[in-house]
Amino acid sequence: MSLSPSALWRLHFSRRWSLELPLPADPAWPLAERRLLAGSLRQFQLGEGSDGCNLLRFARTFARRIGDQDLPEAVAGLIAEEQRHSRWLGHVLRSHGEPLLGRHWVDGAFRFLRRTMGFGLEVAVLVSAEVVAVPYYSAVARATTLPSLRAICARILEDEAFHLQFQAHNLSLVIRDHFGLRHALHRALQLVINLVVWQQHGRVLRAGGYSLASFCQECDALLLGVQRKSYASRLPCQFDSASAS
Repeated sequence: MSLSPSALWRLHFSRRWSLELPLPADPAWPLAERRLLAGSLRQFQLGEGSDGCNLLRFARTFARRIGDQDLPEAVAGLIAEEQRHSRWLGHVLRSHGEPLLGRHWVDGAFRFLRRTMGFGLEVAVLVSAEVVAVPYYSAVARATTLPSLRAICARILEDEAFHLQFQAHNLSLVIRDHFGLRHALHRALQLVINLVVWQQHGRVLRAGGYSLASFCQECDALLLGVQRKSYASRLPCQFDSASAS
């Protein structure tokens, strides 16, 4: 008996969970680098640490409606990985004496958007957040000398590649018609999010080699890739059974 795409994703996240990340010891954090990165990383650490309650609640409601019993557990696996990213980033910040954020208006705005209109909009906003994470953590990896932070960035980028494919699966479940209109609206949302992220984290992105144009181009290309996979008649899950073995 073949497994459903959501069941494959559930197994994927379950097996990836065993791959813990041993963090190497760091030297002292150079002052200029700390000033560049610490405040920015605090924002991403806060965003990665969402409890995911609304997303999971929406996923359960949606899964009952479409008869996909494995979807909520797969979504729970995604949330757990994002929270683990937050713990890793928090460990680095605290180990260098940097306080963590309790709240931030950008994180609050993302959470407001995600809980406004159900599972479909949650997925769309999460796709956009995960899209900007790819160039962001690439930039941090290039801008830092800390071994632990480089290791975290490499692992987050590896995880995000899977997360974007999982979200393509989720989009394929929620987008049934008006593909062109929904695609255009999502690209418009992505552009707004890109500009907000650039306004907040442009110094880090520039230090990692990005201009505003190249950052937006990479984000648009990543979003297009997710959209193409979501529109495909066959869901993109073949890689998952191999990666989980």
